[in-house]
Amino acid sequence: MEEWLRAKMLETAGISDIAGNRVDWELRPQGDDAPAIVLHLISDVPELKMTGNPIWSDARVQVDCWAKTPGAAIRLRRAVVALCQGLRDVAAGKKYRVFVIDADSKVEAQKGEASIGAIDHRASVDLRVIRQL
Repeated sequence: MEEWLRAKMLETAGISDIAGNRVDWELRPQGDDAPAIVLHLISDVPELKMTGNPIWSDARVQVDCWAKTPGAAIRLRRAVVALCQGLRDVAAGKKYRVFVIDADSKVEAQKGEASIGAIDHRASVDLRVIRQL
């Protein structure tokens, strides 16, 4: 799922036009420029079945959209929402369904270790990714 979601974002013009190839899991590479996307796997729960192995999994992914200005962070968040809301795909014989759970309306300014400059701005989106195992 991790590779598939990153690839979908990188092949989407609305996202790659803004963030380039800067879509990473868990941490931004040191010295990486903004705008950028950092994906975090919050939970990944296989379906509960009384018989047999589960064939579906339900994951929650937090998408942090980083930029040097609040407006740029918001534009990147909107591009992620446009791609992911109701996304249905089949890749390598597996089905994927993505829904936006929450598109945070505020943009947070951060300073320090996570930032790439003096101040970075982050806009977040939470996704529900349902996929075949």
